[in-house]
This record gives sequence, C-alpha cells and structure tokens, in this order.
Amino acid sequence: MKVPLYWMSQLKTESNPATTKETAVVYVVDDEPMVGDVVQAILKMGGYESVLFSDPNTAFQALSEANPKPTLLLTDFQMPQMTGRELIQHCKKVHPALKTILYSGNVQEETVAFYPTRPDGFLRKPFTPKTLIDLVQSVLAD
Repeated sequence: MKVPLYWMSQLKTESNPATTKETAVVYVVDDEPMVGDVVQAILKMGGYESVLFSDPNTAFQALSEANPKPTLLLTDFQMPQMTGRELIQHCKKVHPALKTILYSGNVQEETVAFYPTRPDGFLRKPFTPKTLIDLVQSVLAD
C-alpha cells in the first residue's frame, strides 16, 4: 500500500487533530509489515503516538500488561493467528473503555454489524490518510 505524496501534504494542511491526540496512544496491529508501517506513518503525521504489532497475540499481551492502557486499537481484520474481530473481543474484556477501529479489504462494514463485540469504527481498504485520521479523531471524540 504505497501512499502518494500528495496525500501526505493534504493530511498536513487539512488535518486538525483533536487535543486528545497528545494523550492518545494507538496500538496498530497488522500482520503485513508494510501496511502497518504506512498506517503508523499516517498516524504520526496526524500527531498520534502509536505502537506497531505484527502479531495479534503479542499485541493482546502488551495491552494486558500496559499501564497506562492504550486509548485506541487499530487492527486489520484478516491475520493468520487471530482475526481483528477476535482481538477486539479479547482486548475489550481486559480494557472495556478501549476504542477500536477495524479495517479490512475483505469484510464489508455490514458484516461487522453482526459481531457480538463491534468496533467503534470501520475502514475499508484501501483508504486515504485523511480518511484514517478523520476516523481516528471521530472515534476518540466519542
């Protein structure tokens, strides 16, 4: 997922991150390192601190032990060890106040509505940096 430079400049000029970004720590979970790196770079440009995990089990372990806990979990749906839906479910048991965003190129948003533990936001891949930052801001503001 290559991000065109014009998206990055658009993000800088159009994005106005909420003040919560200074205290928000975002866990990014994606088994594809390149996608995770791009998501993390977009978050950084939006002013968010993030920690990247390529393994959902490692992310869950880190979240369980973290103090303070992350504010937001941003996860891919399709991963070999555990789906993003399952990761959200496990994490919400340990940290009920956790905000979550699920993104996928395979699953439709309508399908997510039937999950017992639904994410606070959903992104369909591919997405633009502005769309990602806008959704992060919206989810954190709720």
